[in-house]
Order: sequence, then C-alpha cells, then structure tokens
Amino acid sequence: MPRNPKPPQRQQAEPFENLTNEQPQKAEPQSARRTGPRRVRAVRWTKLVPTMVYLYSDIDDRLTNALEDTGLGPQEAFELAINTYCDALQPPIPAAFPEPISKADLSLPRDPNPPPPGTPRERPAAPGATVRLARNTRARLAAACRQEQMGGMAGLNDAIEAWLDELDLAQGRPE
Repeated sequence: MPRNPKPPQRQQAEPFENLTNEQPQKAEPQSARRTGPRRVRAVRWTKLVPTMVYLYSDIDDRLTNALEDTGLGPQEAFELAINTYCDALQPPIPAAFPEPISKADLSLPRDPNPPPPGTPRERPAAPGATVRLARNTRARLAAACRQEQMGGMAGLNDAIEAWLDELDLAQGRPE
C-alpha cells in the first residue's frame, strides 16, 4: 500500500514581523494571572451529612403536597420535622450535641426487630432519595432512633408523619 504524500510545507511568517512599537502586548505571563486563592470561602454543603431517605409512599405523597403548599425545600422540611420530633419525645433529645460529633453519633441504627426475609412490607416504600442534613440534626435523629428502639427508616417516617400531622392541624385542613 503506497504511503500518502506529505502535504506541501507552507512558509511560516515570523511571529513578530507585523508588530510595531505602537501595539502593546496584551498577553501576560501565565504566572501573573493567578496570584490569589481560587476559592474565597468553603462550600457550605460539605458540612452536611448525606442521608438516604426511604419514605412510605403515602407519607411521600403527603410530603410532596406539603412542600408545594409551604414553599419549603426537602432539606428544610426534614430538618424542621426531625428537630420538632426530637423535641416532642419524652425525655427530649438534647438540642445541641457537643462538637466534634463522632461517626458513631451520626450512624442510624438498623431495625432491631426486622421481619423474616421474604415477608412483604405492610406499607410500600417510595424510591429512595438523598437529603443533606446538618450534623447536629443527624445526631439527634440517631439518638431518637436509639431511644425509641427503632431503625432509621422507621424513625424518619415517624418524624415526617408527625410533622405533617402537626402541619395539617395548624392549617385547619381536613385530610
């Protein structure tokens, strides 16, 4: 197979031959471009703890309607619901955990009495979603689950359901 011939070489003009003293150079040396720090402040969401949320389908539908009615975002609603729930427990969960909060304080317990494998769920669950919670709120949720001896899914569903019941009562709307 014959080789492709090389394309003819063009004569290149000298790069500085058209410059005159009247035209100042616009380009700066690369080192002069970046003299200060790139990021002025830390990203806020990095201090939040991602929490996987599996709500029951009926609670998920109620929460969606409540978010549309109140104009709150999911993070705000979860923070408000969990903190309200923890305040209502007897004895109440402390409002603030001492810093630094350890990973053990943030871990949600599993259900202590899981149903046998293959048992259908009593209530269907909606697809999971991730919500970023403040470290203190996540620690309060974990402490509430341990105090009430329930898993994280049950604790979150109870907190959201109690908040939705309180919200419907406060607005005077029948279900």
